Amino acid sequence: MSTLVALNQQVSESRITLEDAIRGRRSVHYFTPGVTITDAQWKKLFELTAMSPSSFNFQPWDFVVVDEASRKLQLLPLCWGQQQIVDCAAVVAVLGDKNPHRRDKQILQQFKDNGYIDEATKQAYLGAVDVVYPDEARKIEHAVGGANLAAMTFMLTAHGMGLATLPMIGFDPDGVRKFLKVPDDYVITMLLTVGKSAERDLPRQQRRGFEDIVHWDTFRG
Repeated sequence: MSTLVALNQQVSESRITLEDAIRGRRSVHYFTPGVTITDAQWKKLFELTAMSPSSFNFQPWDFVVVDEASRKLQLLPLCWGQQQIVDCAAVVAVLGDKNPHRRDKQILQQFKDNGYIDEATKQAYLGAVDVVYPDEARKIEHAVGGANLAAMTFMLTAHGMGLATLPMIGFDPDGVRKFLKVPDDYVITMLLTVGKSAERDLPRQQRRGFEDIVHWDTFRG
């Protein structure tokens, strides 16, 4: 059995609990080169990612997957020369849609068809879109928030399937936008490298404790 085949078999799915996925997921900076992700794995990854919550169920996310070696090499200088870009199996650009309400009639009709709302409520929701997205700043806020929820689902799903990920904000946003031909009405919220971890088994970095991050009634209340 070749090393590549053996490594690809190691990224087959494993069933773990949600708590195990949350506690076990790490941000991985070192990947094993030469690993590929199958079509079936990609399909499951994104099917579960699409289950992420979003305002009005507008699903303000899209993804661009770069898995060809030559394309990753071209992406490398736009990501400050970070080696994980070329060593990982794929780079996934997470896009936040600033205009997801382009699907409002279709999605709100689904709400009605599924028994969640009536016609009057549907019409009221259609009228509320301009209130929810009144200006560019709020459009960006909703796009980034929604897309990043999906990114977290992606990372947890990947971990549950035996894959490693790294969320990255260290890249040239304009250069990556041009390289990936991303339209102006989308925000590139992050890049995710995904593949097989080659990192040492180090202890998890400490997290702030319950008493430090939880506030009751008011901030510092």
